[in-house]
Amino acid sequence: MPAVHFAIAVIPVAVYLFLIGVLRLRTRPLVTTGWRDTLTLGIAASGLIALGPMQLFFPAQAAARWHAWVWLALFALYALGLMMLLLSCKPRLIAYGMDDTQFTESLLRAAQEVDEQAYWSGDVLSLPSALIQLAIEPSGSARVHQVVLVGMLRNLTKWLELERAFVRSGSQTTCPRSNAGWPFTLIGLLLFAWAIIPLVSDPNQALAQLRDFLAP
Repeated sequence: MPAVHFAIAVIPVAVYLFLIGVLRLRTRPLVTTGWRDTLTLGIAASGLIALGPMQLFFPAQAAARWHAWVWLALFALYALGLMMLLLSCKPRLIAYGMDDTQFTESLLRAAQEVDEQAYWSGDVLSLPSALIQLAIEPSGSARVHQVVLVGMLRNLTKWLELERAFVRSGSQTTCPRSNAGWPFTLIGLLLFAWAIIPLVSDPNQALAQLRDFLAP
């Protein structure tokens, strides 16, 4: 595989793994939404998409006329597809770094800022006045927790208030560093170095490969 192709595929993934590792090593949890989490993953996969489906279905006739500008249309199409995926996903709240108790307590504090009657009932958090119910969804990790909206989103304003309140509540929480962050960080750095060193060592060849990739 040409060095430029490898770099295009690997560098976004390497950056994503590095950021995940850094987040695991922090003493502050990261609170985010399912939409942002999925969007970040979609950006990390963009290089693989460019080398896979985009090259497989590359519009050669359009490229003969519009040259490298065709890639803008392809990435715009990918962005639209990613946006449709985000809109089809259930709203979620995700916390990286918290344990079970910290997650449920922080989320309850945030919920009570939005609705004083908020309460946990097993794995379901109810906000009666805001017409919001959230259920805990397994994440496969002891330090990653998430809740998903139950039913339809009836009150967008209250949901956005809950997001902001949960971010504030999470920022007041401290958590131990997770040693699981080191493998992610190291793998991300190694992949990035592996992808970037051939480009730096022979920039002329890398530029020629990039031109061939953009306008085959």
